[in-house]
Amino acid sequence: MVGKTILVTSGKGGVGCSTVAARLALAFARRGVTTLLGDLSWGNPALDVLCGLAERVVYDVRDVLCARVDPRRASLPVITVQNLTLLPGTTVFEGVPGDAEAIRLFETLRGGFDQDVMILDVPKETVTVLSEFADAVLAVSDVSAASLRATAALRFSPRASNVRVVLNRYPTDREKTKIYPTVREAIDLAGLPLAAILFDDPRLPQDDETAPGEFPERPLLDAPCKNLSVRLTGGHAPLLTGLIRGRKRRKTLTQMGRRRLENA
Repeated sequence: MVGKTILVTSGKGGVGCSTVAARLALAFARRGVTTLLGDLSWGNPALDVLCGLAERVVYDVRDVLCARVDPRRASLPVITVQNLTLLPGTTVFEGVPGDAEAIRLFETLRGGFDQDVMILDVPKETVTVLSEFADAVLAVSDVSAASLRATAALRFSPRASNVRVVLNRYPTDREKTKIYPTVREAIDLAGLPLAAILFDDPRLPQDDETAPGEFPERPLLDAPCKNLSVRLTGGHAPLLTGLIRGRKRRKTLTQMGRRRLENA
């Protein structure tokens, strides 16, 4: 039986929902927490690519849904990352499963594994029914108005109290932030409590190639996800510590404070 279940979703595509789910799973695994990462993005899976396992997928979540294979047999260990297991998504799109099928799949996964944490990347059509059974729901959004409005629609889920927003790709460049809402304005527009802020830092190097099964690690950006994983398990971790180091961090936080005062 899985210990804690976390759903990661978004009201609009292209905001980095799958990336946030993968980074959060990596943060849990590196803390020594056994983690199951499941891809329920029907017809558009991305987690197998992010984890470097796209060429090793034999069975996927559709085979588990149709009871063709045991969920443990369909899962794959993420190489080079201890304590992390992936359940790949399906590329065959036959429509989003109904409520009864989604609940049956959720219960199958929760009872079929013994990991401490299960993180599921789910579409907005499925999160409404599954939020009744999950311990936490993270709605990923960037700071564009369209994405925040789409995220606000998730407030009407049966258990909106366990839905919190993750502001992804928040710009740190002062010139860029002039055309985007402040953190307070973004939270007000989304209408959901804040779970984490993931900054957009163009200085971070990008991995051109990764070995099969090797997770592309970005140490600076993993700090807020690590803090988020601590808070999700009942611990205490700061919201902003570790995001940006030295003078850049102090300058960014000062600018954020000034913008909040100007828009108060």
